Amino acid sequence: MTHKIPTDLLKKSAYWREDIQFTQDVLGKPFHFTSTWGIFSPEKLDEGSLMLLDYIEFKDDDHSIDLGCGYGVLGMTAARECPNGQHLLIDKDFVAVEYAKLNCQKNHLDNAQVQLSNGFRDVEKDKKFSLVMSNLPAKASKEQHYLYLLDAYNAMESGARFYVVTINGLRDFMKRSFTEVFGNSDKLKQGKTYTITMAVKD
Repeated sequence: MTHKIPTDLLKKSAYWREDIQFTQDVLGKPFHFTSTWGIFSPEKLDEGSLMLLDYIEFKDDDHSIDLGCGYGVLGMTAARECPNGQHLLIDKDFVAVEYAKLNCQKNHLDNAQVQLSNGFRDVEKDKKFSLVMSNLPAKASKEQHYLYLLDAYNAMESGARFYVVTINGLRDFMKRSFTEVFGNSDKLKQGKTYTITMAVKD
C-alpha cells in the first residue's frame, strides 16, 4: 500500500514556505522584517542581538561591517544610526544575504550594502571600518573565530571598535582572543545567557 502524507501536514508545509513578515522596534524605532525558515531566529529578533545593540556606541560617521549578518538587524541599525557612514553586511549563507538585501531595501537604507562572503574573504581589501559588530555563532570553531578577529583587525581603522555578543560559555575565550589580537578586551555586560565584549584597535 502506498503511503500518503497527511493532508494537514501538506497544508502546514505550504504555509511554512511563505515568507515570515514582522515589525519590531530596535532602539525605540520600528523596522519591518521579512525572513524565512532556515535563517537564525526567523520569527522575531534574537535576544543576543538586541542586547548587543543596547551597548554599541554609534557615531554619525561610522563605517561599519556586520559580520554574519543573518537577515540584517545589526547592519540595518548601524545604517540608520550612522547616516553619514557606509555599512556593509556580510554572511556566508546565500539565503541570509537575500533576505538582508530585501530588508535594507524595504526599510530604505540606501547607505547599506549586503554581500555574500565567508568572513572577510570576499570583502574588498582596501575597505576600512570604524565599527565591527557580530553575533558570533556558538557552533563556529575556535579557528574560525580567530580568523574573524584577525581579519577584522586588518580591516579596522585606528581607534575602531569591535563589539560582539556571545553565549556566556564563550566569554573567557573572547577575553583571551581579543587580548591576543587587539591587546585589550572590555566586558560591557554579562546577562543570564549572553555576554557583550568589545575591543579597540589602537
